[in-house]
Amino acid sequence: MENHEDDKKYSEADTKFETIHIERLPSKQLAPIANDETVLRVLLQNPKVILFCLCANIGAFMYGYDNLSLTLCLSMPPFQRTFGTEVNGEFLIPAYWQSLWNAVAQIGTMIGAGSAGTLQDRLGRRLSFFTGAIISVIGVSLVYVSSSPGLFLVGKTINGAGVGICLTTGQTYVSEISPTRIRGVMLGAYSNLGNLIAASVGFSRIAIMSPLAYKLLFAIEWIWPCIIIAFVLFSPESPHYLVRKDDNDKAARMLQRILPATSDISAALDEIVELKENEVAHSHTSASFIDCFRGTNWRRTRIILYCNGLSQMVGAAFLTNGPYFMIQAGMSSASSSMIIEIGIGLSVASAVFTLWLIGVCGRRIITLSGIGFATALFFAMGVAGCFPKSSEGHWTVGITLQLVWLALGPSIAPAMAIAGEISEIRLRAKSQAIGFAFNYFWSCVWNVIIPYMFNQDEGNLGGLMGWIFFGASLLSFVIVFLELPETKDVVYERLDRMFEQKVPARRFGRFDG
Repeated sequence: MENHEDDKKYSEADTKFETIHIERLPSKQLAPIANDETVLRVLLQNPKVILFCLCANIGAFMYGYDNLSLTLCLSMPPFQRTFGTEVNGEFLIPAYWQSLWNAVAQIGTMIGAGSAGTLQDRLGRRLSFFTGAIISVIGVSLVYVSSSPGLFLVGKTINGAGVGICLTTGQTYVSEISPTRIRGVMLGAYSNLGNLIAASVGFSRIAIMSPLAYKLLFAIEWIWPCIIIAFVLFSPESPHYLVRKDDNDKAARMLQRILPATSDISAALDEIVELKENEVAHSHTSASFIDCFRGTNWRRTRIILYCNGLSQMVGAAFLTNGPYFMIQAGMSSASSSMIIEIGIGLSVASAVFTLWLIGVCGRRIITLSGIGFATALFFAMGVAGCFPKSSEGHWTVGITLQLVWLALGPSIAPAMAIAGEISEIRLRAKSQAIGFAFNYFWSCVWNVIIPYMFNQDEGNLGGLMGWIFFGASLLSFVIVFLELPETKDVVYERLDRMFEQKVPARRFGRFDG
């Protein structure tokens, strides 16, 4: 009965307005991607796209590195002496400063992400990258020279704003220049590589007693915005942005720089122009943030919000607090360092494997599998947390927490690919800004409360935190099953049609209308 009703919903005649909207499009644009275009083949055909996308995704790299570098510093004696308070002969970082550093940095990132939509539409993608990179350089400089918690907080906040701009702009840029077949792979790149580099540098310096032990971690953060600045100098502007600014000649020149030499530039430009004209006819107004919450765009925005909030629901903030948490839970510094680095190494392998799976299996099934795996691991952690005095319990908590890194790749990368491609083209920059702003707001919430959950002078939950994230992961699984559609190999025009006909999420992969 349910299937019959679902079919009926999107097989009924469209309204006159929606029919005109679809019929304006050439039939070739509504067809799915040819099956003989394998991911590897398209990657080999588009080396310039790969280079541009890897550079554009540095923002995701910056975000992962910045988050974990702070957590690693909390375990370093020189950092504790500089920013901590002496209690019974030991230097401790108060929980409120830990929460402030994490939370306010996320607020800075949220502000940067929220402003990125307007910046991109006014300045273009390249100048938005440049603006974010300069802001990040300033923020990192303040962090590097700081010797007080307050100045450190200011630097983290400013750097967060720059990271937010770069990360949001990167997702928009990648979604606009990537061929459909490899769009998901390019959007999901760099999931956990920043974490791995931070862990490798940090763990090698935990035993060093000089302030340079932690300052090197912050100095490395200058590298990432410098790469973005260099990228801006040689990268092409997004053809989609230029067409929206009625600069079709320049858009054609940018397509020549992006596409393979054998490509039909005129046909590619015509598709972008037709897409713009179609959306202008459909909206009759210029794009605004409020449009993201109207009609079928509200469903798209909702999906983007789910995707951006997913990382925290499966424990991302918990994982970045992992080193300090495991020490608080009773594990030695040496043991916690060893299994954390192994866990992050596994996460990178998982992320690379996930990128291949995205192009082969699609987004939805991989995301559900990753969340299901995380849910099972948190259940095991919660059970182990019921035995706080057992050394086996400590090891089980530590190992299951690190195995969650394996689940992050399949949980988050495909979901972020969906978030990057699900919105209308004309609302792409603004939709990404809303999504990432929510991402960092939600991260802020979790980064405030998590230290209070596990610190010994606060909640002291230890492994019982597994039950909290078991519930969060289980809820996420249900939402993803009901709301997230399959977007593998779906061109943007076909995606518009499915939303206009209100196709249920679980039927996107089988839609043939």
